[in-house]
Amino acid sequence: MNNHNRVAVSVLVLVGLFSASCSSVNNSKSLSINVVKSRQSPTVSGLGTIQPVGDVHVLAGPMGQYGGAPRIKTILVKEGDRVSKNQTLVIFDNSAEFASERSRIAVSITSKKIEIDLLRAQINRFEYLTKAGAYPMADLEEKKVRLAGFYAQLRELEGTLRTYDERILPGTVIRAPISAVALKINNRVGERVHQSGVIEIGNIDRMQAVLDIDEGDIELIRTGQAVTVNSENGAFRESLQGSVSSIGLIVKGKKRLSVDPALDSDSEERVIEVKVMLDPKSSQRTRQLTGVKVVGVIAVSQ
Repeated sequence: MNNHNRVAVSVLVLVGLFSASCSSVNNSKSLSINVVKSRQSPTVSGLGTIQPVGDVHVLAGPMGQYGGAPRIKTILVKEGDRVSKNQTLVIFDNSAEFASERSRIAVSITSKKIEIDLLRAQINRFEYLTKAGAYPMADLEEKKVRLAGFYAQLRELEGTLRTYDERILPGTVIRAPISAVALKINNRVGERVHQSGVIEIGNIDRMQAVLDIDEGDIELIRTGQAVTVNSENGAFRESLQGSVSSIGLIVKGKKRLSVDPALDSDSEERVIEVKVMLDPKSSQRTRQLTGVKVVGVIAVSQ
């Protein structure tokens, strides 16, 4: 083989090696891309709790002067009882005292109105007599001044009564702001009010799961996506079904905790609250499970 042929063969060999190398690289890139795609999960999960649809109302008791609080006299409901809007739930030991004082003020208002009516009738009669010259003008003017004083006293009494109705008497009882169910009672009769509130109520006709979703996954979440909810600690066995009803607008911090306390991190996990409306069957199943911890798995591939 002459030198020319040797050069040609060498070139062909190099070209073949380069093509094989390029093919290997392309196959490697294709494999890498496929691996990345295969690692993408069709679901996103988060921890949370079962809650009524709508807020749980924590009803606090009154604070007295100098930061003190009255004692609980009567609790009129039990946990699990249904309550109506404006129904009295708790009565405090200051209720009788303030109710008696309010009654006294109401009686005074009635008496003052009677005095005003009588004095006005007198003034009307004596105005006619004064014009006829049978009654002194000075005496008539005196009666009119007394009448003005009666009206001022009436306004003061009515203002005091409004204060009792709007500020004082509400501090002697706790009434339900909505029609709901008594979920938790934090106090007993004879105790002073706890800072956590006396009673918690909520509407449990419809239930939801409130999940904390990592901020890095929130772009995958859409309303309407199907969600499977399971108990974290075995409070219920079957899986619950629902769908994403709302996505929170605020990122909040949540401390990372490990099973091993020695591995706990002080860093915060950034999460967004996602609410999952449970279907009617699942909602019925969890009506008595407010606050139970759950794990929700959201199908994001839809």
